[in-house]
Amino acid sequence: MKSKFSPRLLVAALVLALGAGGAAFAMSPERCGAGGGRMQHGMGYHLQDMSRLHGELKLDARQEALWQDAEQFSQTSMRDMREQMRKHREEALAAVSKPGADLRAILKQMDDLRDGGRQQREAGRDRWLAVYDSLDAAQKEKARVFFKGKLERMGQGGRYGPRGPAGN
Repeated sequence: MKSKFSPRLLVAALVLALGAGGAAFAMSPERCGAGGGRMQHGMGYHLQDMSRLHGELKLDARQEALWQDAEQFSQTSMRDMREQMRKHREEALAAVSKPGADLRAILKQMDDLRDGGRQQREAGRDRWLAVYDSLDAAQKEKARVFFKGKLERMGQGGRYGPRGPAGN
């Protein structure tokens, strides 16, 4: 009996399924959704830690203004990125659900979204570095010790797991 499915058709179906599955996984609400997924949950802990550092630094008025700007930008960027990812996920799912969907175009949109996110993170980082640049030597030392502690905790079962980023 001759098969109705050519190898080329099977490969195309596999590529489409893997691409759609990868997009759904990358954009899943559990990972970063508007309902308070892992990214938002982790951001809450990060903001609590930063609040503790904020109290220890005893900022002057100029430094405080820079801190508030960086903090507001970070929160707004996170909220905006979550919304963009939710919207893109819905659009990608609708596009992939149509027969003859152009997987290349969907993946291009994902790349564009990722690039936009990188640019937003860099803009936020620049704001936080402006805060750091405004600190005096004693405040910079407090910030250094704070971040050293965070990095040590990450290596001991935090974000990267018990054996570090590469699983070593």
